Amino acid sequence: MKKLTLLCLASMLCSALASGQVPSLSDLKTEPVTVTTGYSLKFHSSILNEDRTINIFLPEGYEKSTKKYPVLYMLDAQWNFNHTAQNLGWLSNSDIKSIPQTIVVGLVTGGDRREHDLTPTPGSSKKGGGGDSLYRFIKEELIPFVEKNYRTYNYRLLGGVSYGGLFVMNAFVKDPLCFNGYLSLSPSMWWDNDIILNKTKELLSKTPEFPTRLYLTMANEGLSMGVDSLDVLLKKYAPKNFAWKFDKHPDEVHNTIHFKGIWDGIKFLLADWHYPFIDFGTKEKPFSVSGATTPATDVPKIVKLSTTVLNNYSGLYQDSFGRLLAMVKTNNTLGLSCNQLPYLTLYPESESKFFLNCNAVRDNLYLKDAQVRFEFPANDSLVVTVNGKTECTAKKLTHAPLVTLSDAALQQFVGTYTSSVPNNNFRIEIKDHTLTLFTNATPFTLYPMSTNKLFVFVSGMGLELEFLKDASANTTKINITKDGKMMMEAKKAN
Repeated sequence: MKKLTLLCLASMLCSALASGQVPSLSDLKTEPVTVTTGYSLKFHSSILNEDRTINIFLPEGYEKSTKKYPVLYMLDAQWNFNHTAQNLGWLSNSDIKSIPQTIVVGLVTGGDRREHDLTPTPGSSKKGGGGDSLYRFIKEELIPFVEKNYRTYNYRLLGGVSYGGLFVMNAFVKDPLCFNGYLSLSPSMWWDNDIILNKTKELLSKTPEFPTRLYLTMANEGLSMGVDSLDVLLKKYAPKNFAWKFDKHPDEVHNTIHFKGIWDGIKFLLADWHYPFIDFGTKEKPFSVSGATTPATDVPKIVKLSTTVLNNYSGLYQDSFGRLLAMVKTNNTLGLSCNQLPYLTLYPESESKFFLNCNAVRDNLYLKDAQVRFEFPANDSLVVTVNGKTECTAKKLTHAPLVTLSDAALQQFVGTYTSSVPNNNFRIEIKDHTLTLFTNATPFTLYPMSTNKLFVFVSGMGLELEFLKDASANTTKINITKDGKMMMEAKKAN
């Protein structure tokens, strides 16, 4: 017992001596911890007639790299920018590589005007209704600014929470192909008597397919949020090639769902996305591609194909990156046009396989040691490979082959048209040998299929436009059909 008492006293003495050596906070020098995830700038919008605060996060190594990056446009940056940028940075670091490195563009949408800016209609509060204007700002001003000043690949994501999630769904139903992926976290689908829920049903029920993605999640908000109803619609009407996912987290609340939702959602939207070789290099620094089995300068023998075979491959395709590829027969070759790529000539090396000239690959695509092949396993599908590895796949959208028309022939289609369906008037303009259809300020490329028929891809739908003339050979109206079914007609106003 005496020994135990001595041990206890010794222990107490050591503790007392140790506590005397612990410094006080006032004895130490403290410094603030600075966490830098990017920078902000003031961007003046002519559409909104005001300055907006934009936050920019660039991936690690951006300054020393020449490659291009997908972009996530994130609403409510006042809350979501820092942790979103850090999550994407962590998921894409060299040790994990769950997703590709991604630029984050945060749009501050807080304050008294948040409800107005993010909602599509005035609603019962009469405070909403500014969502369409903000979307125009993003599409017509912010995206062009970002794509002009940063190295971006043509792969965009849009994300938002609550009212921001509602904004994302409104953008989805208005313009489902503007973004390649949509991140909608606990969206306020109840807004204005479920107006966006009903528009989503309308879009999904009439659109057989569109190659985009949607990630949807919610916390413990319950049925009144309207998200469960959206899940039911997606299960019933979602097109087969529409990738979507819905996660419920009853252990989260409305103000915490964005942390888990962004982490899980971005992995779903970007997990199997890879950097494309095509549209990857730059003129200043061509990208060297590994894996060539023969020197890229070895040119395959060009074979002669019949007009029938070439016409079978001619048409409009949509690839797995969302790009529209127009194939047109030109003599014994196929000419490829794409808004995101330079004009390319495809030479036949067999009845179903074409190649790009090595000089074109180097000078136009800025790729070194790359053998690019276009193979048609069927008349309505396409596989593009680089050094034997699949670059992308594509599906044919048009039934008839595309043709090339002179500027004089295209000029007859130019003008303003009044639609038989309210609020669907449009105009057609010509620039750089290409016809473009504008609905409000949104442009859609028109593709000639004959001297009086054009094809356009709008909001996931392929439409054929047949131009009719009067006795004086002047274009007077258009019949617009989808898969042979009349959708509307439009009369030429001027």
